[in-house]
Formats: sequence, C-alpha cells, structure tokens
Amino acid sequence: MRYWLLCCLMACIACTSRPYTVINKGIGGNSTSDLLTRVEKDVVALKPELVVLMAGTNDMVNSQKLVPYAQYALQYRQLVQRIRESGATVVLMTSLPVDTGYLFQRHQRGRYDADPNRRIDSACALVQEIAAAERVYCLDLHKIFVSRGEPGRTAASMIVNAANMGREDGVHPTAAGYRFMAAQLYTFLKAHRLLRRHHRVLCFGDSITYGAFMDGAGTDSGDTYPAALKRLLNHE
Repeated sequence: MRYWLLCCLMACIACTSRPYTVINKGIGGNSTSDLLTRVEKDVVALKPELVVLMAGTNDMVNSQKLVPYAQYALQYRQLVQRIRESGATVVLMTSLPVDTGYLFQRHQRGRYDADPNRRIDSACALVQEIAAAERVYCLDLHKIFVSRGEPGRTAASMIVNAANMGREDGVHPTAAGYRFMAAQLYTFLKAHRLLRRHHRVLCFGDSITYGAFMDGAGTDSGDTYPAALKRLLNHE
C-alpha cells in the first residue's frame, strides 16, 4: 500500500513539475473562415493538450472580413467542434472592445450595418452560447476590459493609442494589455484546474494572439500574451 502511494506521489510530482510549452498560432487579419482553413495544420497536427481560441475581431470590425452573425456562429462552432474532437481541452476568449474613432480612420463607416462595438457585443454573446452548448470553457475578456474603461485615449490604456504607443490603433493591446490578458487567463486556468495535466498549450487566433506591434510577435517570447502566459506557467 505504501509503495502504491509512493508511486502515485512520484507520478504527480513528475506531472506538475514538467515545464509548460506554449505555442503561438496567431496570424494577423484572420477571421473564423481563415482559421478553419488552417485548423488541421496549425492545431490538430500539433496535438496540443489545451487550446485557447480567440477569434471574431476581424469578422466583426474589419471592413474587408465582415460576416453576418449566423455565419460567424456557424464557423466558430465548427472550429470548437474540430478542436474538441482532436482531444484537446478548449478555452474560448471573447473579443476586446475597440476605439471606433480610430477604426473609422482606416475603414469606411458605411460598410457597417451596426456600430462595431455592438457587433462585438453580439459576437461575444454568441461565443458564450457556443461555449455552453459545446461544453467548453469561456473566459469573458471583453467584459473585463470594458469594466476597466477600455479602450481609452490615455497613456495608461491597455489598448494601443496615440498617447501610449504613438499609434491611432484602438484595437490591439499594449504590452501591459497582453500581460493583463495572460494574467487573467492564467487565473482562469488555475481556477478551473486545467493546469495539472495540460502542459502543451496552443493559442489560436488573429493578430491579438499573434501580438501585433510587439517584440516577439508570432512567438512564445517577448511581449505577446502567449509569451506572458508561458512565463506565468513556468514561474519565470
């Protein structure tokens, strides 16, 4: 009996002490349609144990990629189902609010059937519905950012603006914003006990996952949220 308990203890220690791998599979400009075309190569083939999916900003606010809500919901659900079928645990993250003043400097206002943030609100509601229906996890980052008054126009804002990065962007997080995202995700994963057996984590999504404007963009190093998550997971 003591030998069995010792073996279980040693196995548990080995599991929890194994370093975490975090894979950044974000690509700028990707919509849910784009993610579907590469889910097999960039997710399924890599056999991650846990996949964090963040998708919808381009579907909702990029004037070149806009889709109706029904199409977005269908494609998002297909992504979730395919990833879950591959054996990975799925965690969804809702899209962040945007600064429409900056957005309309780059995109024609007339292309939108509703205010971009209203479209994002609707998309976030759909993501939560899909999470419940498909029985996967969902972190409502959108609600958290909005509750903090984002996006703002001050240097302290966690969304890129003229004051903090000299860019009238209003869509992508700053380095501090990415660290905040990673911290929220880390806390969520711990709270739901998803870390003990899930040491190979893949972050799948668009330019926010990629880490636009950041050192280490597209990787697990530098200032991207996957990089910040990796440091938290490995207590660096």
